[in-house]
Amino acid sequence: MDSSKSTSNSQPNNFSSTYDPTNIDSPGFDPETYVTKLLRESRLTQLIDKEQLLTKQIKTLDNEMQTLVYENYNKFISATDTIRQMKKDFKTMEDEMTHLISTMSTINSNNHQIHLTLDNRRQEIRKLTSIHLLLQKLQYLFQLPNKLKEYADDNQYDLAVNTYTKALKALQKYEHIPSFNNIQQTCKETMNNIRDELKLRFDQQQTTSSNVVKLLLQLGESSDYLAQQYLSQNKQRLEQPLELMKQQLIVAENQLGSTSSTTTSNVVTQQIHPMDILEFVDTSYSSYIKNLHEFIESYELLFIRNSSTISSSPSIEDEYKERCKKYLEEYLLELYSNYIKFIHDLFQSKYYGQDDDIQLYVRAIDRFLRRSSNDIYKYLFTQNALEKMRFMLDTFLTFAIECRLKFYHIYIDRRFHDQIIELRKSLTIIQPSTTTNEHTQSSSTEHQQSQLNLSQCVDKILKQLTNDIKITFQNLSIFLDGTEMIGHIGKKNVFIKQFAKNHVWNGFFLTLLHRLITYFEHEYTTASNNSTIIRHEQSSPPILLLMLSKLILDFDSSSIPYLCTVFEEKFNLILENNQRGDNQKSGSSIDRSKLTAIQKQFSIIAKQLLKQYICSQGYTLSQMLRKSIETRDWLNTIEPRHVRSVMKRIIEDLTQIDKQVRMLYNDQQSSAPLPSLSSSYGRYYHRSNLTSGGARSSDGGRRTIIMPRSSALDRTISGGPGSSGGSTGNLQLNFHKVFSEKLDIFIDLQFQKTSILSSIIKLLLKTYLECIRLKTFSRYGLQQVQVDINYLYNYLWSFVNNDDRFITSLLEEIVSSTAMRCLDPILMEASVITVICEGN
Repeated sequence: MDSSKSTSNSQPNNFSSTYDPTNIDSPGFDPETYVTKLLRESRLTQLIDKEQLLTKQIKTLDNEMQTLVYENYNKFISATDTIRQMKKDFKTMEDEMTHLISTMSTINSNNHQIHLTLDNRRQEIRKLTSIHLLLQKLQYLFQLPNKLKEYADDNQYDLAVNTYTKALKALQKYEHIPSFNNIQQTCKETMNNIRDELKLRFDQQQTTSSNVVKLLLQLGESSDYLAQQYLSQNKQRLEQPLELMKQQLIVAENQLGSTSSTTTSNVVTQQIHPMDILEFVDTSYSSYIKNLHEFIESYELLFIRNSSTISSSPSIEDEYKERCKKYLEEYLLELYSNYIKFIHDLFQSKYYGQDDDIQLYVRAIDRFLRRSSNDIYKYLFTQNALEKMRFMLDTFLTFAIECRLKFYHIYIDRRFHDQIIELRKSLTIIQPSTTTNEHTQSSSTEHQQSQLNLSQCVDKILKQLTNDIKITFQNLSIFLDGTEMIGHIGKKNVFIKQFAKNHVWNGFFLTLLHRLITYFEHEYTTASNNSTIIRHEQSSPPILLLMLSKLILDFDSSSIPYLCTVFEEKFNLILENNQRGDNQKSGSSIDRSKLTAIQKQFSIIAKQLLKQYICSQGYTLSQMLRKSIETRDWLNTIEPRHVRSVMKRIIEDLTQIDKQVRMLYNDQQSSAPLPSLSSSYGRYYHRSNLTSGGARSSDGGRRTIIMPRSSALDRTISGGPGSSGGSTGNLQLNFHKVFSEKLDIFIDLQFQKTSILSSIIKLLLKTYLECIRLKTFSRYGLQQVQVDINYLYNYLWSFVNNDDRFITSLLEEIVSSTAMRCLDPILMEASVITVICEGN
């Protein structure tokens, strides 16, 4: 209200305004004065508004007053009812208290009267009560034999034993009294019969209930005998879940073998899906160990926690319990050893041991070891048993890791062998023909296209082998991710180092490298590493030997260092040569001296395969050349007009070999382009700068025409093949050559195209020379050899990148040897030889 607001605002300034007659809220309010003031100071509209405001405020106050009256009225009525009810309750309580006081007084008076009456006979009543209790006990003892017989006849052995044990102390207390002694003897006879019956049942049953054992213990039977027999009788029952699991494992393996038989069997196997290895471990552990734990609990209640009812000294009872604990430990270790054997079979089985899911495999190992550590250790009481259990778990962990390493070895070997087999199959279509004389342009094009993939084939096998080993490193590192590898809690760092060194590095990587070395030595090498003799017999295609040598060389030079880097990153270890000794080597490093020795073996095998390739190709060409010389009549040869076809065939095969080798091995220096067989004129044009006198020019200095050495020709002309002097000189010369000259085919053999082709050409020309020494030639035979030799020379120099010194020497030796064995040693003119070679 406005008046209230003005009053409240002026109250702090003027305290007397509280009694202002014009203030509607003050105690001194005067209506007439208030109205007179309003009429005097306000207009009509203000008076109307003031009237409406006052009317509204009056209605509000009336409503509030009605609400307060109603609420207070209800409270007052409720309080009145409560007071009225309290008056009634107090009145009832007063009556009850009055009745209670009268009752208590009556009880006190009666108690006093009873006390006065029974005070004189109290001692007699106590005596009679004790006598009554004693008579009840005596009656119970006198009835005991009959009760025991009744229980025995009704096979209620538990009631009989309990009744006897309750009365045993009383019988022993009064056994000096004859009547009680007779009762005791009768009860003993009955209980002996019951014990014999229980023992008979105990011995005959395969699975003994704990109730029988408990009764026999109460009757004083030997706890040693009962404990051992109880363990033995329950062994078969406890191993039943294990037998079921073994059968399930057999079913899973049989199902694995039957999946590839028929379509019908595939449908059947899809209906029964075996458990994965983690589920199998959980299921087998739960079913087997759960029964074992329940049995251990019952055994402990019977023999360890149970206090003997037969009076004995504490030391003797403790000895019994210790022996029972020992029996339980041995029994538990035996059963758990059987279970671990089953787990061994599980992890090395064909179905579960060859599962590709390494994470599931590691989780199964981790789950088994964790549950074993948590559950079994609490039942082992001695340190010796704990050590045995730890040893079994550590042995299992090592075995599981070795099974996985074996799986990876087999897996990588199989994939590698499949690649080799696929390579052998693909090489059968690109081998140069050595039995036919027809070489069409289409087949040459096909060979060239196929040869373009030789390097890719080697790279493919190398990449797959390297990637398989790398993935295996990654998979083996999962053994260390997120697990404590049970049994090694607190020793994880030690386990990581041991695992990386003993299992990953030695057990997997180095072992795999040894397996590869053994494979190559057994399958492809035909001579020992220390031997320089190479047999030419070889079941493998020669090109395969060349590709394998390149594969081994690249694996040794590039893949092994890369895999060592991957190993160091995955397992946080460093590979270093142990030059300081084992005692000074840091704990985070591994000695790589074994790897260095293995790499040397790889290099030896690569060179051995390369030697076999050289021998195989050289033998093929040499056989072709030898047959052409042996089957020809060199004394009746016509005048040469062309190069023999075998020489062309040799050049063609060497060209094919050169293409193959060039795809895999390149020289460090740029090699000269290999001329085609149809560009002989261009080749002679390239050699036109050579001097006619046999001198060497600045571009390489090759002889224009290969001629016999002057010394050999002089001996031939002076002595003649028919003269005795000439024969003696030739014989001495041949003996001198046999014992002084030695051509080492593989001297300074390198992994380069020039070195490989040089060795093949040496072997070919050496064969040519030895075949020439076994023949006698006419004039035209000598000239034909001249043509053939110069034709070979025109092409052979290009295969060795202009390093033709040994070629020139051998060809001169061949022509000289032919001239020495010629009946009419007349040489063909150089111009004629050039014309014939260019025409071919």
